[in-house]
Amino acid sequence: TVDCHYTGLTLDMNTSGERHEMVKNVKLISIEGDAFQIPISCCLSEVINCELECHSSEDENGSSDEAQNGTDSFITLSLTASKIHSSALRKVADFIMHFEEEEMTSFSPPFTTENLGEIVQQWYADFITSGVDHSLLTDIIAAANFLSIQPLLKLSVLAMSINIYGKSPETLRPMFGISNNLNDSEQKARVMKENEWAFEARRQFEENQAQE
Repeated sequence: TVDCHYTGLTLDMNTSGERHEMVKNVKLISIEGDAFQIPISCCLSEVINCELECHSSEDENGSSDEAQNGTDSFITLSLTASKIHSSALRKVADFIMHFEEEEMTSFSPPFTTENLGEIVQQWYADFITSGVDHSLLTDIIAAANFLSIQPLLKLSVLAMSINIYGKSPETLRPMFGISNNLNDSEQKARVMKENEWAFEARRQFEENQAQE
């Protein structure tokens, strides 16, 4: 077990001295303790890739017995401290696996339609809308933001913006746990903390747009 550079992560190598290039899979552990395995080769998470690089073996010429024998090697990344739930992590894993087979169409505002199926492939439109309520969508955004999975973050934020577009303040307040008393400083602080993913997602989105 090693300490990660990112708060809320615990990374375990299944073999001591395992080299980064020998690791084939990563197991993501949710706050409930459920494990979701994805191949390293299709990992979109900048956070996971960074941690792999930081904690790869110092002995570049060494290799483990398991690697020599062809045994599947993996790392386990615990996300329990980050409070990422199984329902959201399952969606993260599904997204990453499908992205490897069919890369999502790149998109950027402004948009001329609110139909996600006209912006990205239908699989991605169904993925982020079918059976995904406001609570789960919020969790997916938080997970994508925490793990720095930019395609999923862009898709989920877009879905959220479409969901709330045109809704009245009276409709939006209960969705985000906001009462009518907007002068309550404690409530403002609570709402800001609970929805800090939105501000961070917007910052990253704007940075990516500037780079493009």
